[in-house]
Amino acid sequence: MRGLPHQYRPTPKPYFADAVGNYIHLFCAGLMTAAAALVTVVEPGFWSIFGLVFFGLSLLLAEATRRGRQDDKTRARLEPFLLRLRRGDVDGYGWLLRVLADMDGRTPRARRRSRIALDAITADERLMDGLIVHCRRRQISVGVFVKRLGRWGAGGLAPMLASLHADGRAREAAVTAMGRRVRPAHLPFLVERAVDWVPEVRAAAHEVLRTQLGQRPELLPPTRLAYARIARRKHAPALAQLIDGA
Repeated sequence: MRGLPHQYRPTPKPYFADAVGNYIHLFCAGLMTAAAALVTVVEPGFWSIFGLVFFGLSLLLAEATRRGRQDDKTRARLEPFLLRLRRGDVDGYGWLLRVLADMDGRTPRARRRSRIALDAITADERLMDGLIVHCRRRQISVGVFVKRLGRWGAGGLAPMLASLHADGRAREAAVTAMGRRVRPAHLPFLVERAVDWVPEVRAAAHEVLRTQLGQRPELLPPTRLAYARIARRKHAPALAQLIDGA
């Protein structure tokens, strides 16, 4: 990304050479799988079926390798932020949001990047703390994610980051969007909104958490972990009762 400070640039890795070899493998495996499928249709037999299975498995292996390489590339882009970014570095958080906005999107590939980025960010408690604090103080802007929230097929990062916007209506819309398909990494943001100062936002977050915790007990431990950060906030007791009830 143009202008990205040096300390937040990913460490160069030899992705290109590996990617070329992988795409050649993917192309050849796909070609041979198609040929084996054609032979199986024209003249079915043991060897034609064996070839179809063999080259099909090779195609799946090549695709899994390609996806793994793309995932590693996404993690490498975030690694400098995870290592260095802490509360107080407002400019650094601004650059993090720019990188996340560049990653986010509506394509399957962009959605996969978004899931990896979301998991990486929420796993770092100190980074999460700074992100929430600086958004609350309106020192960084998540407006670009709020705009994307209203579009069809909004990216995976848009709801969670839009939930940190200064506008209560945007936060409520973000909570509703997260509620359609809650992932464990959404829980810190839902818990944050469950103690929001706007009653409508709190009610929306409580409804999502009540429904999800009732249907998916495996979400209870990460919810309790997220609650520990906001346990002293004004509206925390109501949330504690909801969690205990679940």
